[in-house]
Amino acid sequence: MIDFDGDSTHKIDKKGRIFMPSALLDEVERAIAQKEIDPLEGGYFRVFANRAVGCFDLYTESEFRKFRLTSLGKEKTAQGARLLRRFIGANTRRIKVDSQNRILLPEDLRSGLPLEGEVEIVGCGSYIEVWDAKTFHEKAMPEADNYYGIEAPALRNPDYVPEEGEQ
Repeated sequence: MIDFDGDSTHKIDKKGRIFMPSALLDEVERAIAQKEIDPLEGGYFRVFANRAVGCFDLYTESEFRKFRLTSLGKEKTAQGARLLRRFIGANTRRIKVDSQNRILLPEDLRSGLPLEGEVEIVGCGSYIEVWDAKTFHEKAMPEADNYYGIEAPALRNPDYVPEEGEQ
């Protein structure tokens, strides 16, 4: 199972290219070596312009398939599924990591999610988010911090074993 984590700030150039942190690319190579994903997934990502959230989501091919199937599985009507397939299809591209470990965020997708100067690249488990750095630090991360602060007391370590009589 792919497991991206960590975050880092990088510049985006005028063409829309950003450097991919080696730790994230190493995770893809680890998953290939462990036969968790197909070797053909190395060097490529699916980029999805997630306008509802305000960032780009990067997936390996297999994780993108899971994302698409899970999203469609929640639709209750044929019309809703059709609209969701259309939205995801129109806002997703297959991109290649170049020889300098950069990816090019397609211009047509960037027009809806402007990135300027610096981007924040965040490992989110099965996928990676790419944010405008200012938006990430001023809005997205404080929102996540706040949510975690509220939910943390209810979260339990998976190794936790309640004592007798404890709920």
